[in-house]
Amino acid sequence: MTNALSKNIDRPGSRYLVFTSAGDSSSLHHWRTGRRNFDLWVSYYGDEGDRYKNQCEFYIARKGGKFPNLSYIHQHWQNILDQYDAIFVVDDDIIMDGSAISRLFEIREKYDLWLLQPAFDPRGKISHPITRAKPFSLLRYANFVEVTCPLFRRDKLDEFLQVYDPSLVGWGIDWWYMDLLNRDSQRKVAIIDAVTCINPHDKAKGNQREIDRLQDTPTRIMNWERIKKERNIKVHRPVVLGSVTGPLNLSAIMNGLTTWMIQIVCTWRDVFRSRTWSFARRLLRLAPR
Repeated sequence: MTNALSKNIDRPGSRYLVFTSAGDSSSLHHWRTGRRNFDLWVSYYGDEGDRYKNQCEFYIARKGGKFPNLSYIHQHWQNILDQYDAIFVVDDDIIMDGSAISRLFEIREKYDLWLLQPAFDPRGKISHPITRAKPFSLLRYANFVEVTCPLFRRDKLDEFLQVYDPSLVGWGIDWWYMDLLNRDSQRKVAIIDAVTCINPHDKAKGNQREIDRLQDTPTRIMNWERIKKERNIKVHRPVVLGSVTGPLNLSAIMNGLTTWMIQIVCTWRDVFRSRTWSFARRLLRLAPR
């Protein structure tokens, strides 16, 4: 597998870049639909040759996780990255379309944000409650953005990549860049409720997380604990620091109602599953041996 860079354009065609490390079950086809104001850079870690080579502006075939591969690219082609204003560093299985991604970049510019993420649709996985989409909200300023899909102002990403240790894969990366930015990031970091995405549940992927193929969980935790101690990284409880409500037009009302209804359905689904499982366990305890 080669580490050579393939380019389908001579120079960046946009001020915005989406970067991902993609395997063979990615959601890239979703990102390429709808309006697009961004270039796409794919680092392919699968085994099917040049699978995505003609579906992106920049392409490299290289094993490894998202941030380790981005660090490698930053070391070798920083001159290309420097031509962008903002970079969306997103897991390859995140479900959202090009129009939603394009709006993220526009909101970042309008509110002069350093770092943001789309809120998570409750139909998918929610690892941190603060990242769940909030109905009728445009954005919430916060002290946390999850590593799954952070969008950085390019100079802030550059600051992080200059200190980042590629041995850290997934676990703890978000706490690290938040610690780096939190010194003076008030109202510069936000969760965007007006733009949501679905982070698929592990069971939708056969209970096999791609990151576990790259580095097992105990190793990821061990590396994080080591780096946290070496760099004196502070971990803060995620909190909302303020919010912005957008104009209450028909589109905003419909989006808010949709998010609200999805949350109600998902809440009742979870309650039903929990009670069903509890009832099944009681039956198993009562069953004759």
